[in-house]
Parts: sequence; C-alpha cells; structure tokens
Amino acid sequence: MWSDNETELDLLGFDFLVDEMVVALTQPRLLPLTLGVIGGWGSGKSSLLKIVSAELSSLPADEAGHFVVVPFSPWQYEGYEDIKAALMETVLTRLQQEAEVGSAEAEQAGRLKRMARSLRRPVQMLVGTALPAGAAMAAGALDPSLADMASTIAQGAVGGMNPGQEPDVESGDEDPAPADPGAFRQQFASLVGSLEQVRAVIVMIDDLDRCLPHTVVDTFEAIRLFLNVDKSAFVIAAHSEVVQAAIDRRYPGLGRPGTSGLGAEYLEKMLQVKISIPVLSAPEAETYMHLLLAQLHLAPEQFTVVTAAVAQRRRESALGVALNAGMASATLRADMPAQLYKDMTWAAAIAPVLGSVLRGNPRQIKRFMNTLTLRLASAERRGTSLDAAVLAKLMVLEEQYLADFQKLFDWQVQALGSGGDGRLLAAEQHVRGPVPTAQAGADDSQTPGEPASSTDHRARQRSSARRPARREDATTSELSEEVRAWVEKPHIGAWLRMDPALAGMDLGPYFTFARAKLTLAASTALLPEHIQELLGRLQSDVAGQRRAAVGRVQETVAAEDLPGLVDHLMQVVQRDPASSATDGVAELCERIPAIARDVCERLRIIPLEILRPKVTTLVRRLPATDPAVAALLDSWEATGTPAGGLVHQARQRRQGSR
Repeated sequence: MWSDNETELDLLGFDFLVDEMVVALTQPRLLPLTLGVIGGWGSGKSSLLKIVSAELSSLPADEAGHFVVVPFSPWQYEGYEDIKAALMETVLTRLQQEAEVGSAEAEQAGRLKRMARSLRRPVQMLVGTALPAGAAMAAGALDPSLADMASTIAQGAVGGMNPGQEPDVESGDEDPAPADPGAFRQQFASLVGSLEQVRAVIVMIDDLDRCLPHTVVDTFEAIRLFLNVDKSAFVIAAHSEVVQAAIDRRYPGLGRPGTSGLGAEYLEKMLQVKISIPVLSAPEAETYMHLLLAQLHLAPEQFTVVTAAVAQRRRESALGVALNAGMASATLRADMPAQLYKDMTWAAAIAPVLGSVLRGNPRQIKRFMNTLTLRLASAERRGTSLDAAVLAKLMVLEEQYLADFQKLFDWQVQALGSGGDGRLLAAEQHVRGPVPTAQAGADDSQTPGEPASSTDHRARQRSSARRPARREDATTSELSEEVRAWVEKPHIGAWLRMDPALAGMDLGPYFTFARAKLTLAASTALLPEHIQELLGRLQSDVAGQRRAAVGRVQETVAAEDLPGLVDHLMQVVQRDPASSATDGVAELCERIPAIARDVCERLRIIPLEILRPKVTTLVRRLPATDPAVAALLDSWEATGTPAGGLVHQARQRRQGSR
C-alpha cells in the first residue's frame, strides 16, 4: 500500500511546475513575493511544496547566500494559538538558527519573538476593527473620508490601546509593545537584511484551505502587516474557491456591487504570482497508477530505473502514456515481475474510466488503489481468491456510482438459487455485443507472455463499442425497461465496456467487502415489477426520462404503493446524494407535494455539505409552501456554511422569479 502523505518523489510529472516556482522564487527583483499554488483538494499541492522546498534547500550557496525555507501549517495551530503570532514565531525561530549564538542577530530575533508574543492579544482585536475597515476600503465600500479614523482605530487595536494612550511595558521585558505593526515590520526587515549569508527567506504555507475563516484571514494579514519585507517570499498552497468562500464569510457584504463577495478580489490582490496545478489527463492518470504499482512491486534500484525512463518519455511527449505493462517490460526485460505485469494489465483496463470519474485527482486515485490492495490482502487472509481485475471494475462503480452498484447487488440477491441473473448478461450484450469465438482465446497477434499495453485494451474497448451498432435492433427489444434505463446511462455504458465481462460470475465474495455501503433490506425484489422499472428511470441521468417517469408515477402508482417507492428512492439518495436520484426525488416531490414531509425528514439526515451539488435543484423543486420544506431550508440556511449560502441564494432567486 501507499502512504497518503505528501512526498518529495515526483510521480505526477510536476517537474515543469517545480521549475516555474524555483525560477520565480530565486529572482531577487521579484522579492518580496507572495506566490499562490492553486489546486483542488488532493491535487498534489503539499507534495509540490515539499519537492520545491527540497530543491531550494539543495541549491548551492553563492555570493548572495543560501535560501532558508520555513514550512508552516496554520491548520496545526488552529483552535489553541493565535495564528499571526504562531507564524511570526515560527519564522523567527528558524532565523535564530541562522545567527551565531550570542550575536546581535540572535538577540534581535529573540526580541522580535517577544514582541510577537506581546502582539498576541491585540492582533486578535485587529480582526474586529482594522481588517473590516481595510477590506471595505479595498472593495470600495468605505467612504475615503473615514480612512484616517479607521487607520487610527486599527493602530490602537494592534497596540492594544485606545488612541492617544501610551504603550505599556510588559512585566519582566525590556521591550515595550509596539504601537503599530510598522515597528515590528521595520525591525524584522532589519534582521533579515543583516543575515548576509541568507539569500532569501521562503515561507511555505500549506493546509490553509482546511482552516476556519478567521484563520485564513489572519494568515494573510500576518504576511501583509508584519512579514512582507525584502528578501522574503511566501508560498501559499490552497484551494482558491475554499479560501475565497472563507474570506466572504469572514466579511459578508463587503464585495463590490454585482460581485459574489470580497474573496476573489482579496485573493487577487494578495497573490502576485499564481501557479495552477492541472488535473491529471487520462494518460497522466494511467501513468500515475502504473508508477504506484511499480513502486509496490519493484526493488528501489529497479524503481529508479523505471522512473528515469518515465521522465525521459514525459520529456519527449507530455500528452501520452509514459508507463504501462509493455513499457515496463521493455525497460526491465527479464526482471519484470509477473505480478506487476498482471496488475498493470487490469490497471490499464480501468484507467480511462477511473481517471475520468475521479477527475484526475491523485489523492483519490491513490486511495482507490489502497482500498483495492487492502481488500485483496484481506481476502487472501480469509482464504478467498479474488480476481484483481474484477474487483477493480466493481470498485469503480462502488466508489463513484453507489446507486448503480446497489442495483447490481440487488440483482445478485434476486438471482440467488435461480442459476444466475440474466439482466447483467443482457446489459453486457447490449453494450459489448456477443464475444466472437475467435476472441475467446488469446490474441494471435500477441506473443505468449508478452505484456499487453494500455493501447491494446483501448483497441479492444473501441471494438466492443462498435459492435452494438450492428445488433442494436436485435437487443433493444430484449431488454426490460429496468435494464434499458440502466444501460442508457452514459457512465454505465462506459463501465460495461471495461474488461473483464462480469455476467455469469459469482460476485458475492466481492460484494462482501462493500456490505457497509449496501442495504440488503432495501432490495427492490419485493416491489412490483412496474415500480422497479420506474425506480430505475427516476434515477436516470437524462432529465427527460426522469420527468416522464414522474408522470407515470402520478398516473399508474396506487396510493398504497407510493410510500414504498419513495422509501426505496430515498435510500438511494442517502447512499449517493450526488446522484441523479436526488434530482428524481425533487422532481417527484414537485409534482406530488404529499410526499414532501417524508422526503424532508430523510434529507435532514444527510450532511448539507454532501448535498451541496444538488442544493440548487432541491430548493428549486421542493414545494416551497410546504411547512416541512420551509423548515428544512431554514435549517440549512442557518448553518452559515458555503452550502448554506447556496441555499440562501437559490431561495432568493426563486422568490424573485415569482
């Protein structure tokens, strides 16, 4: 298995981003600099910071000195420490190590640390006074004639005094508390400038997008007010939308007219340079999966050879797959482990779909691989043999489309004792076509023992994708409404084309490891067949199919059967709130308001942030005049979270459209 922590080993091909950052941070004329590393959660920001830190620390010292890299995570100090003071003390502690013991620079660093501690309480006061005023000025919302007054109040807040009050001397400390941030900043600049052997101080700030709004703002303000001096740079790794939302929440209503808030403009002013981490393309995701497998199976010296070959291929072509079973075999020759070949074979089969559904997110890909490896090891411990390729294919459905995975499980349960389930077979034949006898054995064009490349897998998938066109008329009539509604989902079609085919297999042992997510009691086997078909269509990704199903529910479902249908549909929503089943239940509730109370009770159980992708649809579709709906939306809006803000905006739009 693989550690989920950041690493200095670049498996993602980030060398071009590393070069861009190192060039920017080593240009004296750009300093002081605040550089943003922008990317979603799990995109590799922390690893990129670690790689760049190692690169900067390893640069040889020249006549200008060496780089001092200071890592800092505000998230680690949240809740029990003032972030501004913590950041200042962390930087000063590192600079104190650069000064000789007993030197003037060491003593100055010590004095500044005491000053930082003395600022702790006043700095917290600054959050409530100076920052809103400054933020409003930045947004153009404050009358310029009030700027002097705001500045006076801000200076007093920073110094912990009322305007005109003399500074106090801290008990047992020879240094008075500074009257404003300028005193600290001036002395800090003097200290950094006096360290002639230091070329620049580079502070790497990570995990900011995990912090509460006040911590996000305090971190930026510590940089702006206290530490942003010559020979300094700050690298801030964050999810920009999360940080913007935190700033908006900290200072609601301060954005310019017509904007969503202050956050985007604030971030634009703070970050002079932005480095955006792209999502992994399908070939990059495939290469990453194969590198993880190679790291698992190869000795360190073998893995070094493979990574060097991958780096060379990436330089020659940044758009193609840089590692697969064939490439690894060509690099390692006789040293290619058989298990690595087998694992790379199934990885190549699922990579196109997995890279798409996980949106090229390295953390999610690694966690998927870890879960798969853990299940294989657990099965082996229990004496159960699982096929890694089958497990990987099922896990793609489980991790991303739980409602469809539940349906596959329900079919398996219903087929017990009946000699197998024909619905999966019908679905596969509809999408893949019948497998010709000649293809049932080995491919004649492949040398026995020669690894198949991912290109081979994609060629087979394209061939499978073409076959249904020649037999569509023959298979469409053979499908039940339930199966047709399932296979017409685009992601199900892509999933069914993946190797291997699953019809006729006993999938029970594979479902065992997903039982915590599955609901045996919710099996649709006890429902009438026409309601099972409607349930499938109410979960369709095609809006027209869902709405047609809603009309059929109104026309054909008896009153006594309606609660059962709603119960099963809501169980799908609870398992996978981001699925189209949530759209279906909202549309059903819009047409049949009598079910609103039951629907709202079930929705209340689901954390709002998980429902966030469907919040706007729910607000638009649920009957607003129903007391249960109003109470639910009020409770969501009162959370004060970004999702709660979406609820508020959607309700305002709905009221405005009336």
